[in-house]
Amino acid sequence: MTLSNGETVPTAAAGLSIERWSATSGSERGSRANLVLAGGGHQWRAHADGNGAIDALMRAVDRALEPLLGAGVELATYDVHATGAGHESAASIAVSVRPRDEADGPLYPGRATHENVLDASVAAYVDAINTLLADREVDIAAAVPTPGSTSRHDTDPEHRTGAKDRIMSAYNS
Repeated sequence: MTLSNGETVPTAAAGLSIERWSATSGSERGSRANLVLAGGGHQWRAHADGNGAIDALMRAVDRALEPLLGAGVELATYDVHATGAGHESAASIAVSVRPRDEADGPLYPGRATHENVLDASVAAYVDAINTLLADREVDIAAAVPTPGSTSRHDTDPEHRTGAKDRIMSAYNS
């Protein structure tokens, strides 16, 4: 978006977006998440473990974005509210993050609403990171994902599809 004084304001389209994510969690096992972010002509992939599905998703975002965020961000606030009554209600999530290496640094807000609380949570977290990146004028197109962050985990749907294709090719040869 361009302001009347000619200054350009970054939009969400210019930032990072979530291509896909998955998370598993249970009372008898640890939580794990993997995701793919897109931005600046790159895909940023990562997987992580956490103390719950939301924590694992946020840790995966942090791991994927290490080239952009350095020390990373810390979650300062996390608020969830239902948008209405009943099971069909959506989750409205508001978060704020700050750079991990700036204990008294500014807070960057993020918001998202979705029927799935996990989807809303990771979207709000990425929204907050987009706000930070825009404020710091970080060029995400210039930051290349590190190979370790972009490797596919065995729970990534693309990884499984590739494995199945290789098995089928061997079988059909």
